[in-house]
Amino acid sequence: MTTPYESRDVAAFIAQECLKRGITYNNTKIQKLLYCVYGIYLAVTGNRICKEYPRAWQFGPVFPSVFSYIHKWNEISQYSKTIECEESQDSDVRGAVDAILNHFGKFTAGQLSSWTHKKGSPWDRTVNGDQDNEPAGLHGFIPLEYISQYFKDKVLAHE
Repeated sequence: MTTPYESRDVAAFIAQECLKRGITYNNTKIQKLLYCVYGIYLAVTGNRICKEYPRAWQFGPVFPSVFSYIHKWNEISQYSKTIECEESQDSDVRGAVDAILNHFGKFTAGQLSSWTHKKGSPWDRTVNGDQDNEPAGLHGFIPLEYISQYFKDKVLAHE
């Protein structure tokens, strides 16, 4: 397995791909698309795409370093470092981004936030708990096993 990327780099790559495709985005939408890419990549490869773990914030899953970066610089697409997906080891990265933008790119930030809050979602299970686990509450780490299973069952199974 290759070393995961920085979450800022993956977010910047997603923003650049959105621009190429004419997909409008804002800070919230980039966070949700990054979370979806993280989930698909994890479900398919068993590995994290970035070093940072998503946290359960009020409006859904958030990568805190991306949140800080976006608010500091305002336009993540202007971030100078890009992910090069030409090497064979990075084909899964491009595949995950393409799949997510093809499926979720048409949704608004609000629709994506609502989707991440659905009953039984990894965010919901982290914040509210479930029959097997106590809630971690807001700002807790969203467990990898919640994310992987959810994306296998709710996204990959319905493609």
